[in-house]
Amino acid sequence: MLASTVSRLKCPKKKRGKTCDGQLELFADETITIAEVQEVRTGRLECGRCKAKFPILAGVALLVPDVRLFLLQHVKGISKTVADQEIPREYRREFIAAKAQIETEHIEEDLEAERVNALYLMNHYLRVHDSGSLKYPWWKPLSGAASPVIDCVVREYWDHGPFARIEQWIGRMAKKDSEGVCGALVELGCGVGGLYPVLKPFLSYYLGVDSSFSSIMLARHFALGMPYAGSIGIPEDLLHGPVSREINLAPATPAGGQADFVAGDLDALPVKSGEWDVSIALNTIDMLERPSALPEIQRDLLADGAIAIQSCPYIWHEAAASQIREVLPSRISDSASAVEWLYEQAGFAMEERFHHVPWLFFKHVRQLEIYSVHMFLARKSRGNP
Repeated sequence: MLASTVSRLKCPKKKRGKTCDGQLELFADETITIAEVQEVRTGRLECGRCKAKFPILAGVALLVPDVRLFLLQHVKGISKTVADQEIPREYRREFIAAKAQIETEHIEEDLEAERVNALYLMNHYLRVHDSGSLKYPWWKPLSGAASPVIDCVVREYWDHGPFARIEQWIGRMAKKDSEGVCGALVELGCGVGGLYPVLKPFLSYYLGVDSSFSSIMLARHFALGMPYAGSIGIPEDLLHGPVSREINLAPATPAGGQADFVAGDLDALPVKSGEWDVSIALNTIDMLERPSALPEIQRDLLADGAIAIQSCPYIWHEAAASQIREVLPSRISDSASAVEWLYEQAGFAMEERFHHVPWLFFKHVRQLEIYSVHMFLARKSRGNP
């Protein structure tokens, strides 16, 4: 993490259901300087109030309520780039034991799996318009026949998903500002960080938070230009393995301290409240046990009159859908209207929306998943707590 990021953070440690929110102090063990900013590769953050400690591993700050549990649940991603001896001593023995039990199959729910990260990497960073000169564009097989249907759908819709809509919104907001920027933005569930390079020209500052260690590592590499030791590949013909095609995706130019990514949990965010001009949460609300928590979280992060952006295809788990149905007025009968209502109840006013934005996932040369995303831009009412 960047040393300058500390001022944006707070302690996420929980006690009796509430986060500490204390001020964090940085203790750096190993640092490097990139683009004239200090990158902390190893060290810790310590809360001045509750004295909780949060390690920094390979540049990723683990700002989670339960560090031990996070290390054990994310051992697959962490062990790819972090040596055993770098794990804090009090957690090392259990971490090594958990590493011995790693499962290698590429289940879609495993956010630390190489294949899952590869799918998100493609979605965030690969574009059709950048592939015109390639003999074999990334969505076509290196050998054998290509699907004309997949080729047609990718060419027509891949570059026109949620990122393109958000770029339009944020760009328009920046044009209205005297300095040509729309302020500080926090992204919840940022994944591998591909939204930041798209919005970088319009922002004064960006912070991305995600619960996947592997995703934050990749985000810091490709969006910020920080070191990354692992190899990068994408799916092709699965006969050759789940991630078999090498890609040449260069890391970004370092952001000069104007952006960072940290590991954190949505229900105990390590981010200071009331200071942000924009909060974005993409494809997140249908993953929460209590969906109404997301508009409340975004509201608390934002300054008065600031903007929340939300998008989702609403692939509800039944428990989450049931929770929403219990509170909805009888007049509301579809997911898009339900989520807009939740945001309005939390103190937001809807300003713009798109009901069906294409969002594509390229699984391999014979499989393409298509989602239809509802997304909106809402403004936090002034005077709302």
